[in-house]
Amino acid sequence: MKRKDSLKPVGPWEVRRKISLPSLRHAADGLAVERAIGEMPGVLGVAADAERRRLVVRYNASRQNYRNILETAEKTGFPALDTGWSRFKRNGYRFTDENARGNAKAPPPACCSKPPK
Repeated sequence: MKRKDSLKPVGPWEVRRKISLPSLRHAADGLAVERAIGEMPGVLGVAADAERRRLVVRYNASRQNYRNILETAEKTGFPALDTGWSRFKRNGYRFTDENARGNAKAPPPACCSKPPK
């Protein structure tokens, strides 16, 4: 995975997620998944690693969420790993994405002991 540095989150709502895709076996498969997920709004970078059978995605959590990315990968023909640990991580990622989306849409806090008008 040579594009590792380009997938580091740099913005306030950007996150980087690693997704295990057991059916990802060839570079051509990786390109198909990269293309499908890369076209989604809010996705800033995608890199598939066929040797490790995983996908690394960088996206803006205020515009995109982990569930949609998993659904797109599954529709492309590459379902995510489904073990107890992966489900636990998936639920944590969904929770943090929902929090990021809520925080991004929240009004700015009051300043200097003055409530907003």
